Amino acid sequence: MPNSKQFKFSRGRGIVWVCDVADSSKHLNTNEGANLLEEFLPRFYWTSSILVEAAGGKYLKWTGDGFLAWFDVTLHREMGLQAAKVFEALWHLSILVNVTQLAVAGERKFRIRHGVTYEQDALLIEINESDGSKRLDIIGRAVVLAFRLSGISAAFPHVMTHGEVVSAYNECNNPIVNFKRWRPNKDDRLRYFKAERWGTRSLFMSGERRRRKRPMSTASILRMGKRVIASAEGADNGKDDAGKRQFVSKFFDKFGSGPEWCRKVTDRYTEYLRKDMLGTLKEFVQAIESMPREKLPEEAVK
Repeated sequence: MPNSKQFKFSRGRGIVWVCDVADSSKHLNTNEGANLLEEFLPRFYWTSSILVEAAGGKYLKWTGDGFLAWFDVTLHREMGLQAAKVFEALWHLSILVNVTQLAVAGERKFRIRHGVTYEQDALLIEINESDGSKRLDIIGRAVVLAFRLSGISAAFPHVMTHGEVVSAYNECNNPIVNFKRWRPNKDDRLRYFKAERWGTRSLFMSGERRRRKRPMSTASILRMGKRVIASAEGADNGKDDAGKRQFVSKFFDKFGSGPEWCRKVTDRYTEYLRKDMLGTLKEFVQAIESMPREKLPEEAVK
């Protein structure tokens, strides 16, 4: 008689990251769309699993058109640091998909969405398979909330979360994602949360912050631009930036050793970051610095 599965239960806390492909069912409406989706999903699975592990998380399972990941939080005060790892990782995953489409060529573009929550009382299920392998799964109210949040559209990098995570995250140095408050109405609660109110009183979506009432000076804009350029080119600004570079390097080291399409994705992504993003910023800074002093604007760009 074959050995049956063994289950071990425990409790824990951590950051829950749920991601899915936006409107994936619409790709199935045509033969071409279905073929492209079948090509995209295995690549997305490969990419996301490497990215989560490079960021220090646990890739729990593939959910058909998305995934569930878990980042342990041993102490409550460490929540912000773990949230920073998640937002850094999902930022790269979103831009990687948006820019490269994971080397899948087609008229219809793929987009992904994220739901991130803090689960304080997760039921951790360790599953020991008969072949000796182990799997981990989680159950919790914030886990369910993360799945529901991942179904809501938001501005780049397309993430929904709640206030507790945002507050802890904003205390970290150099946050990469900006958030704004989102207040669901009655229809939103019914559509996205099945009329449930738990966890929906303090929700945030990625997006630009409100503009400053006082404009930034030209000098401040230049300093900010130079800091971004220095960080992108590897200047050491402390442990936080060093950790980010280590994460990105770890991901691309493993990702680049994959199939041929991985190298195409890496080349396109690198070109975009260096030429399109960094190159444009350098041109902007150089243009301002080359202006005659009398022509420099005294008031900031709003």
